[in-house]
This record gives sequence, structure tokens and C-alpha cells, in this order.
Amino acid sequence: MTLDIDHVYVPVKFDLGGTVQDVEPALPLLAALGATSVDVVQHEETRAYNISYLATHPPVLQISLGTSAVRIGRTTWATSTQIVIYPALGVISVDLRFAAPEPAVSTEDICRFYDDLVRENTLDYFRHLRDLDTFPPNLAGHLSMIEAEPREHGGLTVSAHVQAVRAILRESAGFEPRERRYPFQNMRQFFVLRGPERAENEPLVESLLRLSALPVTPGTAADDGPLRLPGLLVRTTGWSTVAVLHDGVEGASAAARMVQDMYGQIHAQWFFCQLWVGVDPNDRDELVGPGHSLGARITQLARVQLQLSRGLAEVGNVDLMYRDPMRIAVATFLIDGLRVPRHLQAARQRLELLRSNLSQLFGLQTALFQQRLQWLFSVTAVAGVAALLPEMLQVDSMPWRIVTIALFGALALFCWLLIRLLGRAGLRTDRRARPTPTRRRTARTRRWRRWGRGVDRPPGDLA
Repeated sequence: MTLDIDHVYVPVKFDLGGTVQDVEPALPLLAALGATSVDVVQHEETRAYNISYLATHPPVLQISLGTSAVRIGRTTWATSTQIVIYPALGVISVDLRFAAPEPAVSTEDICRFYDDLVRENTLDYFRHLRDLDTFPPNLAGHLSMIEAEPREHGGLTVSAHVQAVRAILRESAGFEPRERRYPFQNMRQFFVLRGPERAENEPLVESLLRLSALPVTPGTAADDGPLRLPGLLVRTTGWSTVAVLHDGVEGASAAARMVQDMYGQIHAQWFFCQLWVGVDPNDRDELVGPGHSLGARITQLARVQLQLSRGLAEVGNVDLMYRDPMRIAVATFLIDGLRVPRHLQAARQRLELLRSNLSQLFGLQTALFQQRLQWLFSVTAVAGVAALLPEMLQVDSMPWRIVTIALFGALALFCWLLIRLLGRAGLRTDRRARPTPTRRRTARTRRWRRWGRGVDRPPGDLA
């Protein structure tokens, strides 16, 4: 094998459950987990960033949890774990960096890395769901098959770190929670190989791009084309990325670190779109419940719209963050490779649906107000007529007095019934205010949908 494994970078994204508007109050709290640092742009790097972006966005938080031995398949890897919090997007990432094992692993072990990693991550996540009594029954068979395999736990821990960070941030003054939390995760693989420049077309690269150990047919590239930097070549299919470091080229390792940092940022933007696509902001059952006023519903959806609009303004907008042509080229490559525009389009469709829903609710609120105003005028008119009752009772004709009293009694009863019917009609209209069709809900579906109602649940993407 001409190419050697340098390390494997595996970011696992979760929904933080809200944004962090001010990172300073959270730093002392997060320091209990590990070495906490703020991703401050160095002075020599300011030429690559827009100063206006740095001045108006909270910096990325990083928590280093040290290095531990993790067994993936038949290989034990020295694995460093770092928690990365993207405050403006409300996304948390558990970044795993698997160093090259000693002695060097075989090509077969590298190609099997993905399958073994998915198995370990699934077991970690499933056990966590079961401990919280939120495990979906339809996956029980899958869990039993994994647990029946004759092997010990490899030591991979991801979800517990996310739970610890969420519990701490709930106590932070700078944390702004969202209405719902996306109940899944997303994991990607970034393989870094090292070797001569002419070895970058070896079948190993194609196998890692396809996440498969099957033989690769020559001439069938799995990606859309490489990104070439001095001493570095990067190829990606979106789900898997492979970088080849060229031996003897100065600055190649620094370029790889820069690409990985930008990869984490772009992956967070992809996940932000995913969590808004997966969480329907118009789903009334997951927001305000029966008995809440229509005004509270409108206020809540307006807040959701503001959060979604604010986050989408950053997705795919590389000119907002960078002004360096090389970084813009790298970001554009990663955005296209991770298929961010497709997710951005889907999230914007949700935003338009939300705006349409808000417009209809505003119209409904205005119509109800006008209706109540009309009835108020009617009751006022009846009250004005009733003010003439004493004068009309002064007539000498007893039959006329009886007719007058009966008439005004009927008017009073009519007004009382009208007010009660109006209140009930307003409540029924408020409960049916959602214009989009509802879906049939089973007990299991309602249990899964309760995750976003303030109950701390760990997400997991099983894809």
C-alpha cells in the first residue's frame, strides 16, 4: 500500500436545542467538562475574515476531553475527543480524531473502518435512548442483533457528552432555547492519507470515498472532482471525504487542518438546514397546545420565523465570513460537496410555509376581532334601546307593559346566548387555526414528538 493512514476525522453533529447569544457566561460552567477555549481568530488570520462578521457573531466554543483508547472493529485507535459548539447556529459537534494506529493497519481494516464505526456509534446511541426510556420499539430487533454479537464495548462515547453540555447550557444566562429540538444526529467521515503525489489515484481512495471495501472499477470516480492545494488533494462525496497529504511539501499539514476546520463549519450549516427540515415549525401539536390564545400562537410562530431566518442568512454565504479567495474557494468546494444548497432550498421552503401560515393566522385574528367588534356594537345598540324601558313602562296599558317586559327579556337572553356562542366559536377556531392538513398520530409518534417540549433527549441520525 503506497498510501498510509495519517488520521481519521469524524464529526458527529447534534441539535443544541437553542442558540448561545453570549458565550462568556457559559465558559465557567463548561470548564467542568474539560479544557475550554474560544476559537479566537489570530491576528495573522484576520486578513482571511470579514471583521464585521467577527464583531457581530459569537465565537465558536471548544472543549477538549483528552485522548482515550477506542476499539473500532479489530483495531484500537488513540482517539482524541473535542466538543465544538457553534453558538450562532445552535449546533453542537462531537469531533473524534482517530490517530494512525501502531503498527500500521491493513487496507482491509481501513476499508472496514466505516462499518465498524457505525456499529459502535449505533450501540452507544441506542443504549442511551433505552436508558432514557425513549427507545423506538420498531428498532428493538436491530438493537438485539447488535448486542448479541460476541464482542465488548469499544469505548466509543458520543451522546453522553452532548447531554452534559445541554444540561450545563440550560443554566447559562446567554442561552436562548428553541421551541423544539431535532431528535437525530449526523455523522461524517474525513480520511487523511499520506503518500507521494502520484499515489492519489490508488483504489484505496475510491474505496474510502464510497465507504465500501468492494473492488473499485477503474475510471468510475465517486466524486465530482478534487480540490487541489499546495501539498494537499481533497475529494468528497458528501458523506465521505478523503484528503491526501503529499510527502515532503511544507505547509500541507496546516492546509489539511484548515480544510477540516472549514469542513466542520460547513457541516454545521448543513445540519442546521436538516434540523429545520426535520422539525416542522407549523406543527401545532409540538408548539402551543389547546387552550392557548391565537395571539400566543402568532407570537410563537413569529419567534420561530426569526430564529430560522437568522440562521439561514449564514448558510452557504461564504462572503459573509471570508474575504480570502483561497478560503472562499475551499468553502465553495465543501458547500457543493456536502450538497448544502439542496438542504438550504428545503429549509427556505419551510420558511415560506411559515410565513404563509403566519399571514393566514393574522387574517384570522383580524376577522375575529372585526366580528367581535360588530357584536359589541349590536349589544351596545340593544343596551341603548333598553334604556328606554322605564319610559315605556309608564304607559297605562297593562298588555303593552307585559309585551315590553317580554321583549326586553328576550333581547337580554339573546345577548347572553350570543356571548357564550361567540366564546366557544373563537376557541374552536383557535384550535383549528393551522391551515395545513394534520397527520394521524399514533401513541409512538406522539412520544417521539414530545422530545422537543423541553425534555432533554439525545438526537441520533441512523442514516
